[in-house]
Amino acid sequence: MRVDDIMTEEVATVELGSSVADCAQTMLREGAGSVVVMADGGPAGIVTESDALRAGVASGKPLSAVPTRAVMSSPIKWIRPDSTTRVAAEKMRENRVKKLVVVDGSEMVGIVTATDIAFHLSDVARGVGQMIELKDKWESDRRFR
Repeated sequence: MRVDDIMTEEVATVELGSSVADCAQTMLREGAGSVVVMADGGPAGIVTESDALRAGVASGKPLSAVPTRAVMSSPIKWIRPDSTTRVAAEKMRENRVKKLVVVDGSEMVGIVTATDIAFHLSDVARGVGQMIELKDKWESDRRFR
């Protein structure tokens, strides 16, 4: 299964000059667990719910006084839309992240999360089972020996 089969195309975004309060408001409004921080027309970083919560507790300041730049993860971890979900899962594990921005050329086209992969895991397992069945049929067919 490919990343573009399971990614979310509508990505919640904020501009680099925003505050963590702006990030939190956008996440709540969009029903998203993160926002991609945009600068110069492209993704520059990402802020998750955990980042926003941590910023509020650690700084002791109102979220409106904490700049997004101070809490965002940057550079972003990204993946191409034609990559497999297995590659995406491996990249998430290697980078210890739960979200990858999907980039086609220089354009952000979506986001894929660990939850997306887990949700579609049964589809992936079904696909693997079908591949094994085809392999077994092919190997048992005398014409291909």
